[in-house]
Amino acid sequence: MKIYLVRHAKVASNSKNIAYNNQENEALTRDGEKQARKLAQRLNQFNLDKIFISESKRTHQTILPLLRIKSIPLEKDKRLNDCRYGIFGGLTIQEAKKKYPGIFQKRQKDKYNIPIPGGESFKDVAIRLDSFLNDLRKEDTLESVLLITHATNLKVFLIKYLGFSIKRADSIHFENTSISIFDFSGKKFKPIMINDSSHLNERDL
Repeated sequence: MKIYLVRHAKVASNSKNIAYNNQENEALTRDGEKQARKLAQRLNQFNLDKIFISESKRTHQTILPLLRIKSIPLEKDKRLNDCRYGIFGGLTIQEAKKKYPGIFQKRQKDKYNIPIPGGESFKDVAIRLDSFLNDLRKEDTLESVLLITHATNLKVFLIKYLGFSIKRADSIHFENTSISIFDFSGKKFKPIMINDSSHLNERDL
């Protein structure tokens, strides 16, 4: 099976550098809508059997332009939802560091295992992703699937399945609508492409 992992298109909180976005109903900006159209043109080149998205409005809006071009089965799955950020919700990294210095520093030392109060750790997200992928593995008829999800989930994916360190994964800035492609066989993932956003350099549609 080939898996395409895509980060949703731009929302206002991305422009404001809000790192801990707990808003499920935030809509795409105009720039985000343009990104979604460019993404659709790129994804239209691929033969996709099914699309899975998180429950967030922004992931659904991201894929709408593609669904206007071709008919592909779509399913929402809460296991693809963004990390729950608890008390950090709505804050930038600097704001969280200033408002909750002790909690922030403690989590920075081991964010894989230490959750944000009222939220999740990277490990919690990994458990959700693992459950989803275990079920996906059973879908014998699917050869090529697209997942529209969130930046933290993409980092957790690299850590859990490709052996990236947290530092290395955190150093990657996943552009809105960036595409990562993997071959998925058994429980192993082989990267074909990671964090490609070359479609955004195309002329506005």
